[in-house]
Amino acid sequence: MRGLWGRVWQRRTPLVVLMAVVGIAGTVLATRDSGGGHLAANQAQLRKACDGTLPYGDLKRLVRDERPGKLREHGTMLAPGRESRSLLDCSLSWGDGYGVTVHAEALVSDVPQAVETRDLLEPAGGHGTFVAPGTTGQYGKRGAWLVTDCLGGLGGRVRPTTDLYVTARVTDGTDGADGVDEADETDAADDADEATSGENGKPDRATALLGFRTAVRVANVLTKAQHCGSGPLTMPETVVDTDETHGAPGRGLRKCEWIDDSSLPGIASGAWTTLGDLQESTALSACAGEWDAEKNAGERPRPKEWQITEVEAASWSGVLGRSAYDSYEREGHVPGWGAQEGEGPSEAGSEADSEADADRGVRQEDRVSSDAGRPQLALWAQSVCGGRSTYHRVAVLPEIQLGDGETAVISGKDRTRLSATARTVLDRYLDAEDGWPASADCRDTKVLGEVEQWH
Repeated sequence: MRGLWGRVWQRRTPLVVLMAVVGIAGTVLATRDSGGGHLAANQAQLRKACDGTLPYGDLKRLVRDERPGKLREHGTMLAPGRESRSLLDCSLSWGDGYGVTVHAEALVSDVPQAVETRDLLEPAGGHGTFVAPGTTGQYGKRGAWLVTDCLGGLGGRVRPTTDLYVTARVTDGTDGADGVDEADETDAADDADEATSGENGKPDRATALLGFRTAVRVANVLTKAQHCGSGPLTMPETVVDTDETHGAPGRGLRKCEWIDDSSLPGIASGAWTTLGDLQESTALSACAGEWDAEKNAGERPRPKEWQITEVEAASWSGVLGRSAYDSYEREGHVPGWGAQEGEGPSEAGSEADSEADADRGVRQEDRVSSDAGRPQLALWAQSVCGGRSTYHRVAVLPEIQLGDGETAVISGKDRTRLSATARTVLDRYLDAEDGWPASADCRDTKVLGEVEQWH
């Protein structure tokens, strides 16, 4: 009996070996054909995901083959008959921290980003971030964001709007987290943002560029689909780090050269250092100048109290103008703040400007408290720039030393001098040949009024 089973096993052994070899070969061939199991399917998914808006050429290197891609998407671009605040909300993940998340909406309110003068000049609280020259936006907590126009009007919202807001965040596995696979997408996105950023909250340069390129691609596909009537945004090829510790790229820009003591009577004499935003945007711009204590050491005496040692100037068009004005208004830093309800900024500013003219030369002394932060006198104006309503804000900041809880007295004469210099700064800014207002063809300017930012 044992001999019979031995002969049977000997006869079957070659067949078993042959089947095993064929199985192994088939597995190898199948692996090669499928690109590692899920790679081919995930690549095909990337091409079609998010209504085909994603830049396949930029993102394909992130696609994994270990498991199927996980896609979540909604918005009026995907379901035109539905009401949604978003044109597109889409997340695609391949696990292990590799994925992309995009959001696009037609703005009917303010831009959900900080756009005051200092936010443009010193983003991320002075820690710096990345911008893509030629793109109106920055790299923020949720990735790259941008704003662009749709002159033909954006659909999908009850209220008509011509402003498109897009964000894009790309993760490349360095965080070790899989944001969109978690149950709570919002918390997971926050965790991924913190992990992919450095100590100061910034991503690496390549990640920032990939975020901007994705946002621009999404914006271009949507504006074409919405028949906006404007050309596509230029695809960014590089990003600039705004952190001054990385070479101070915003120093000495040509558009800010109008800030110097020879062209601005009333400011402290000597060498000035200028700083400008780096977005190269047609919708906003900002410049600032500061009396340079280091360059002037041994050459010029320290400015006296109430002499002007800092100057700011900024402009915002369209939805960005409305957003900036609203932001300052929430702080009580716009002309006519506290006026009767229903009085718009133009009317309130005109009244304030008239009162300023009437009081010029007979101003009373005033008290300035350290609680007000950095004391400054701002002057607002409104123009039409590039066919869009535009707000301008300039500010002059005097030399003043205040300890905590201390107050200082500004005389009527010094207060009048601040007004005169602020108006000179506004005029010089609007007329500067290489400045942003000239490049934007600003016209029909109306002065709105002053704001004493020391109360």
